[in-house]
Amino acid sequence: MKPSARSVVVPYVICLGALLSNLSAGMFNIALIDIAEDYHQSVRSAQWVVTVYLLAISVCLPFMGRLGDLRGKRSIHNFGYLLFAIGALCCALAPNFASLVGFRVIQGIGASMYQATNMALIVTVFPKEQKGRALGLIGAFVAAGSLIGPSLGGIVVQWFSWRANFGLLSVIAAASWILAQRVIPKDRPEEQANVDITGAFLFGLSLTGLVTALDMGKQWGWGSMPVLSLFALFVLCSVSFIVWCLSPRWKTSGKSPFIELELFTHSNTVIGILITIVTYMASFSTQLALPVFLRSFLHVQPATAGMIMMGYPLSLIVSSPLCGRFSDRIGAVPVLSVGLAVMTASLAALSFLSPSHGLLVVVLLIVVLGFSMGMINSPNSSIIMNQAPKSYLGAFSSVLALCRNLGMMLGTVAGGMLTNVPFNSRVQTVPGEVILNGYRALFVGLAILVMTACGLLILSARRTGRKEAMSEF
Repeated sequence: MKPSARSVVVPYVICLGALLSNLSAGMFNIALIDIAEDYHQSVRSAQWVVTVYLLAISVCLPFMGRLGDLRGKRSIHNFGYLLFAIGALCCALAPNFASLVGFRVIQGIGASMYQATNMALIVTVFPKEQKGRALGLIGAFVAAGSLIGPSLGGIVVQWFSWRANFGLLSVIAAASWILAQRVIPKDRPEEQANVDITGAFLFGLSLTGLVTALDMGKQWGWGSMPVLSLFALFVLCSVSFIVWCLSPRWKTSGKSPFIELELFTHSNTVIGILITIVTYMASFSTQLALPVFLRSFLHVQPATAGMIMMGYPLSLIVSSPLCGRFSDRIGAVPVLSVGLAVMTASLAALSFLSPSHGLLVVVLLIVVLGFSMGMINSPNSSIIMNQAPKSYLGAFSSVLALCRNLGMMLGTVAGGMLTNVPFNSRVQTVPGEVILNGYRALFVGLAILVMTACGLLILSARRTGRKEAMSEF
């Protein structure tokens, strides 16, 4: 392949991982009943097919990002495609439920390898003036996976079986691996050092406690002993992890901890991480809460509600690469600030929705929300990755991916609290009013969070600008 053609293809091959991950997360929600019936399990047990996949990704992300810095980002990224393909094929052939869950973990580990290194590869491969456009493509592919996953999964299950979904993922991942091996340029490891196993273990255990508690809280009860124990495990291991990483022993030993926490103390990095968590939390809460409003108060059919909600990923697919290219021209902070302001306004407007508003207003607000997310993704990623030392690009990329996952989980919890409230189809009844009040409180709270993040970004940008101006004298 000619160098010019390769440079065009490379970002799409890298972004295929974002498409694969969201396809794999969304294709099987609709197939859980079929999986449960085939293996004689309850639907609640079958949900672990989705949960354990997301858990494996979240736990492994920082480890794979750091491993990419130490062993080469391209090799870790590409091997992730291959491992994902192997895991998916094994899932398609799984003889029992326990093996299916185990193979799903392998698939999640593979997904964590390319998720942890995709942004670092883009930053390494592309010049600064093209980073925003390339990073914007990741957001578009994420939205495309979210859009295609449930519908494609349903079609395949209806025409074939749930096993065919895994077979399809295996074929796509194998093709992605072949393409990645051919077109992604080789990179050299930034360092030669041993991975901090103790730090990785503490981090993984703490995140396992948090993710499991958030996922199972609705089923077991937030005040139940198992959930409280999991939160306690998260706190204990998190504190131990911080103490371990900040220990003076690292300065004297000449080695590095699992995560160099000092690298993440820059104000732009901290605010960028906060923005990632808050905005993903807001978007996923919306995707859970709005269908409840549409069905409970506007009395639309499930299929119609699904079509309306497609406005969000469609808008994101269009806006993400465009806004990424625009941020390359005028700078990341202005585009990001406007995006946060637009998201705040759309969330605030959603909190004022009532049964008297028509579907057109709802569709418009969903499209605006998706467009604002497109304005946020690429410039925010650019700001965070620009703070990363070259030898820690993989670590920064993996932490950013982890923050997205945490935001999605928190959004699921927040939106799920609303969908758990019992309601009656008649809005005039008390339960209906409870849902409407909870709906409004949810979006007001989300709007305040995003507005706060926007304010912190502007303050940080002004402070950084003053420092740069003072350094010129």
